[in-house]
Amino acid sequence: MSGDLLQKIRETDFFKELSNEALAAVASRASLRKFAPDEALMRKGDAALSFYVILNGHLKIVTTDAKGDEIIINKVGPGETIGELALVDERPRSAGVVALEPVEALELTKEAFFELLDQRLDVSLGILRGFSSRLRFSTTYIEKVIDWSQKTAEGDYSFLEYTQPLLNRAGTDDDKAAQLLSTFYSMVRKVKAREEGLKQQLERLTFEIDQERRKREFEEITGTEFYAKLKEQAQTIRRKRTPDP
Repeated sequence: MSGDLLQKIRETDFFKELSNEALAAVASRASLRKFAPDEALMRKGDAALSFYVILNGHLKIVTTDAKGDEIIINKVGPGETIGELALVDERPRSAGVVALEPVEALELTKEAFFELLDQRLDVSLGILRGFSSRLRFSTTYIEKVIDWSQKTAEGDYSFLEYTQPLLNRAGTDDDKAAQLLSTFYSMVRKVKAREEGLKQQLERLTFEIDQERRKREFEEITGTEFYAKLKEQAQTIRRKRTPDP
């Protein structure tokens, strides 16, 4: 592999602290892959046969809800890895991965991955750091879900004012988690809009009920014998006050 490609490998989270010798060991076992926009690198349920180190471009990690609609779980870009967890627990892919733009990635097969773990302690430590970073992000993500759920249950939608859906590249884990919760964000927006709609309907219904009640009360009053006599007396008084022509 070229020196430029080795430098890209060095800049990834997993391998940034590796020696030149360790980088060469990774490079010798890896192959360079390129993917077009909307191309799937892996699908949910696939057997885990390799993992990828992203060199250029961004991808989305997706699953589907009960209706079959796509849910974006995460977004990854240069320096990040995808697919290594399934290699470790030897279970089918838990989510799909789709390129958002032209992507260049380094692919390590399952066999090459475990050879590196067995033979290179420095590479193993790099991979462990990657797992640790993934765990920290997951914790941040879960914390935000809990916080937003509690606020929504209390009718507090203030977080919507400073939270944006998945549009821009995020900085910190906290920012990224907020952006990646686009499905939750959209759901809460709909809940808030529905709540406001129900309030408006209730106000209209209350007004109509009040109008109907006032009309009924008026009809009840004007229909009484007392009201009829009172009306007759008022007419008599007006006739007496009005001089004959």
